[in-house]
Amino acid sequence: MAKCTAVIDIGSNSMRMAVFQKTSRFSFHILHEVKSSVRLSEHAYKNDGYLQSAAMNRTAQAIGEFLSIARSFGARKLLCVATSALRDAPNAQEFISRIQREHNLSIKVIDGEKEAYLGAIACANLLPKMDALTVDVGGGSSEFAVLRNGKVETLYSLNIGTVRIKELFFDRNDLAGAVAYIDNALSALPDFGIDTFIGIGGTFRALTRALMKKENYPLKKLHAYTTDDVRFQTFAEQILQAGPKKLKSLYIKTDRFDTIKPGTLILQRILKYTRAQKLVCSGVGVREGVFLNDLLRNSAASFPANYNP
Repeated sequence: MAKCTAVIDIGSNSMRMAVFQKTSRFSFHILHEVKSSVRLSEHAYKNDGYLQSAAMNRTAQAIGEFLSIARSFGARKLLCVATSALRDAPNAQEFISRIQREHNLSIKVIDGEKEAYLGAIACANLLPKMDALTVDVGGGSSEFAVLRNGKVETLYSLNIGTVRIKELFFDRNDLAGAVAYIDNALSALPDFGIDTFIGIGGTFRALTRALMKKENYPLKKLHAYTTDDVRFQTFAEQILQAGPKKLKSLYIKTDRFDTIKPGTLILQRILKYTRAQKLVCSGVGVREGVFLNDLLRNSAASFPANYNP
């Protein structure tokens, strides 16, 4: 494996990159992280899933900037995955071919179960060992995985995401329709019987960060921060009822104002459905999962026993 690897994750709402430096067989650290709110799926859900020109142009430009950053760190290996936005789009190949042509970058579109798996192995390896349900609410879809004894078991992917729910329901002020749509999607999931919920993704991190500030939590460490369902649900209800001024006072950043409520509603309905009581925030997700899947490909996607990464 290359000493320096850059991983790009193209989501429906945001695109992120992490640059990893490998220092020994299993040791590594993150050199740099960057995020761009490219909104690749903007207006797509209102147009039969077709990616729109402005969104594709924004994303293509951001990819070029990300690649320049990766080169500046001496990245010798580039891994790029795309999730719901390109899974769903009838014109996805047009965008993929354009990026190959303009930037000589191959985009691998992964299915929902693979996305769930990558987030789950990041949590399994980089959080304390626990039996839990990982939940990754993204822009176009939400992924679920069961972790038991440090291993990934069942995987699920549902078409409920912040941008999708925003465009289909919130833009029309149809809260009841959004609730019915989300609950109908969740009915496909089994009763997991797990009371610990690991939240992955930008919406959960944004809500956790805001909750930590609201409660004057003494540490700035987001990864592994733990709360309970009552506190989270109370805060979620405040978010759903808040106007822009109130959202700001609740420590929500302005660039999330239009997607935080759809994302909060999705998380609220998932918590109600799963009846989870303990919530753990993960600072890692698909990008780290892609890197670990490569790093640990010959060791069953796990670090050796008694090895602490």
